[in-house]
Amino acid sequence: MSGRSREPERLREGKAFHKKVQADWVAEAEGDVRTEMTVRKEGGRGGRLDVFVSQEGSEVRGIVEIKHSDWDKMTPQAVRRNVRRQARQIWRYVESQSTLDGICPGIIFPKRPSDRERLELIEELFGEEAISVVWEDESAAEVKARSKAARDGVRA
Repeated sequence: MSGRSREPERLREGKAFHKKVQADWVAEAEGDVRTEMTVRKEGGRGGRLDVFVSQEGSEVRGIVEIKHSDWDKMTPQAVRRNVRRQARQIWRYVESQSTLDGICPGIIFPKRPSDRERLELIEELFGEEAISVVWEDESAAEVKARSKAARDGVRA
């Protein structure tokens, strides 16, 4: 091994997921998609939006944060702490775009937690912050089935 330290596998996986999601948005989303868009947050600090989406003629803009969190490895307290931290980060980005109306924030994770209650807690906590959650390993049909089951009071 050379004198350089190796990047941890978890970090390499996170970077690869990040690049894949950004490439998917650029290839598939309609409108103007910008990745790694530099912004000035409150207080003058800089930041980078993972994905910023706008469509000509629409006042709605999307801000998407990409995270490689492994929710299964966290304690319940760490889950709540991570959601709060990630939500604050996203809302600082939204506030940096305060001249725009209609900002829709969202966050994408590679996989759902294996525990259904933990998944529901995470979605509920982000929902309280008006942030949409997308699990890369969940198809649109699965999302619809889970939403329907929740409305019907059934566990999917």
